[in-house]
Amino acid sequence: MTIRRLFYISLVVLTFGLLFSGTASAQDVLRLDADKSYVINLDTGGTKTYYIDFLGTDQFEGHKLEFTIYVNKVEKAYIPDEYVLKLETNMENPEWKFGDEILSAAEWIVWKGKEEHEYERMTILVTGEVPKPIIPVEEPGFEAYKETKGIGKREVYVKLTVGTAKDGATLERIIQPLEPSMKFFSTSEGIQDAKTEMDKNLEEARGEIGEETDLEKDIRELYEEGHPGWASRLSEHYKAPVVVERQPLELIIILCLILGLILGSAIVYVYVSRGGGKGVDVSQISSELNDTSGKIEEKSSSINAISTKFARSEDEEKRSVARDLIRIRASLNEISNEIRAIADRIKGSR
Repeated sequence: MTIRRLFYISLVVLTFGLLFSGTASAQDVLRLDADKSYVINLDTGGTKTYYIDFLGTDQFEGHKLEFTIYVNKVEKAYIPDEYVLKLETNMENPEWKFGDEILSAAEWIVWKGKEEHEYERMTILVTGEVPKPIIPVEEPGFEAYKETKGIGKREVYVKLTVGTAKDGATLERIIQPLEPSMKFFSTSEGIQDAKTEMDKNLEEARGEIGEETDLEKDIRELYEEGHPGWASRLSEHYKAPVVVERQPLELIIILCLILGLILGSAIVYVYVSRGGGKGVDVSQISSELNDTSGKIEEKSSSINAISTKFARSEDEEKRSVARDLIRIRASLNEISNEIRAIADRIKGSR
């Protein structure tokens, strides 16, 4: 056998060795026993719900949950000494139990070293409270302001991840997320009531209109994106004209748009006035607020056209609505002027 041929054979053997080594390092080493793991809601009498059945459920804020999670070692799996198991959750006031150790923390790295790697089965307990259903929201036209918060169904999780950690506290490399990852949602009775009211009002309105309108879609989107209170209230106004006449629908659309414009402007002003948004283009913000003021003035003109039409009606109720619209228009003009003043103050503050 020539030296050259021996070299090529050695190269092939080394290549296959590296491939095998890479495959072995990527294989699963632990398995979550989802069929036997379970959850207990300590605020509702301690009823046991199996892990799989709990996935994706809605849970009320403030309720205390206890998870019992069984983890098995994969038979004949190669486990390097540097492998660890990271436990993490975004429940409030969490407390973990692993073996004889207990820790109150959002994250905890366990299963360290050769001795603990010998465990064939591990039991992990974690208790915590369902957090408030506060979620990030986007305000149309102001998507850059990620700090804005709303109320909605918030995702809650309990994660177990195999990885490596040099300092024993932070994962350096993820090897294997244990599946299925526990995810459920935080909600409240108020949020559910708001959705029930919204659905009832929109269904009643659609029964008269005969089809889904863009405004109905906007109201539902308002709910989904973190404004259940406004969605419920606007659905009442959306339904109200059905009883009398569909003409005021145009007015409701205008008022909804104005509401969004006012909320957006207020968010920007509060954000900037409290010292946020460092590095933000102040001139651009001021320009956006001036644009908002202009849009409100446009809608104010539209309201004026509607009020004029109602004022000429022989129906006393419509003439009364016209008088109300005139007062609303006056208030909107004041708001428009205030927003322009805010824009000027922001521009001059930096």
